Formats: sequence, C-alpha cells, structure tokens
Amino acid sequence: SVSSSEAIGKLKETCSGLQFMSESDYPFEVFAWEGQAGESLTPEKLAQATGHPADALVKVITLSDFFRSATEEQDWFGPEEKESAAKFKNLESTITSTLNDVKVYRVGQIEIDVYIIGTCGNDCVGLSTKVIET
Repeated sequence: SVSSSEAIGKLKETCSGLQFMSESDYPFEVFAWEGQAGESLTPEKLAQATGHPADALVKVITLSDFFRSATEEQDWFGPEEKESAAKFKNLESTITSTLNDVKVYRVGQIEIDVYIIGTCGNDCVGLSTKVIET
C-alpha cells in the first residue's frame, strides 16, 4: 500500500492543471490530515475541520456521482472535451486506487466547497475544489 506522502504526490501529479467545471472553474488542492483516519468523519466534524460553521449544509455523495458530469462523454464532445473527460476519469481512478473509503462532501449552497476525502494508512488524504451552482 502507498504511504500518504506517495498518495499526495500521485494525486498532485494527476490533478495538476485540471479545473473542475461548473459556473466557474476551480483547480483541485491536495491536503492531508495526519492521524485522522481512525476517526469517523461526520458532516459536523468535516465542517469544523474545514473552517465552516457547524450547522453548514453538508451533503455526502459518492465519487462517481461527483465526477459523472466531468467524465460522461457527450455526443457533442470535440477532441478537447474528450481529453478533459479522460483526464477526469484518470483522476477518479487514481483516487480510487490510492485512497480507501472515499467520500465526497459538498459544503454550502451556491458557492459549494467540495472535499473528496479518503484514508491512507493512519491519515486522511483528500482533494478540495469549489463548484458554483446558482
């Protein structure tokens, strides 16, 4: 199994230059919380750990639900869109193969902070991005 520093390196490499498209495009940032893997991450804990109010609206979704809009090929896709979809598929499979128990937390409304978090050894490792949905 990979160490969390290897996991972080792999994820950083894979998401480098990728921007998640919503009404605005945001990059991914990779982060790690050392020694947190043993604790169950409740929505309240997640909100607290990421600097949101404890009563922030938190929605937990699956990784495939989160990436579906970015990875599903549409009929109208040109080479650029296809390449982007392939990169997101690659990121999704890297996350799946690198981290365990992955969940996606969406915090807030309209300007939504997204945290993709899994465990690696004793640490929680994740990626954060933002989506705008008005």
